[in-house]
Parts: sequence; structure tokens; C-alpha cells
Amino acid sequence: MFDISNELGQIHFSKNVIYRICSDAADLCEGNVRLQNYKGRYTTKRPGLLTAFTPSLEEDTDAIEIQEADNGIILRLYIVVRFGISMNNAANTMFDHIYQEMELLFGQKPLSVTIIVTGTASKTIAKRHIEFIR
Repeated sequence: MFDISNELGQIHFSKNVIYRICSDAADLCEGNVRLQNYKGRYTTKRPGLLTAFTPSLEEDTDAIEIQEADNGIILRLYIVVRFGISMNNAANTMFDHIYQEMELLFGQKPLSVTIIVTGTASKTIAKRHIEFIR
């Protein structure tokens, strides 16, 4: 999946391309979604998660799992959402962007994308486990 061959040669995509697509998908949610695998404590080294609720690509890599299958890839994204937003709308926005960009760059859509809401953020992060699969 990360190698595409054509008449001009071979193109290799690194995993950072997929990380960037997923990060951009979170950005489309207007600062209400952060790629983060929240496990009951803060996993970032940056203070002020709740005041600066903006993703950083360096911190996103542990929140995205990429599995290469024979005929495509399978993505799992872990996110924390701001309290009060529609999780369904945020997930659908992210799904649409990921599928559109992956088809544009790689020529095929991912086999499946799973978005797992691991927490909701208000004053603190309340632990959740809600899965959206497409």
C-alpha cells in the first residue's frame, strides 16, 4: 500500500503521510477533536491540554495504528473530544476526509477506519470507549 508503481517508476509513501491525513481530519473539527490515546492520565509532555486543544503531529503517532493488509490498509485512530460536541458528526467529518484523501493519494480507499473516542474533555478528561467504524 505504501508503494505505488507506474510507467515512470516507483513511489514510496512513508507513514507520516497517513499521520498527516489523520491530523488534518482532526483539524477539520475546529479544535474540538484531538488525536490522543488517553489512558487515564496525560500522555503528552505539553502542559495545558484543555486550554491548547490543538493537535501536534509529533504527539499523534501513538494515537494512530496502521495495519497493512494484502489488499489495503486498516486504520485505528484514538481521539479525545471536547465536551458538548456531537461525536457522530466529528467522526463522520473525519471519515469523509480520510477516505477522500487516501483515495486521492493512493488510488484506493482504506479497507476500514475505526475512530475510538477515548475521552471527553471539559475541566478534566472523562474516560470513554466509544467506537465508530466505517
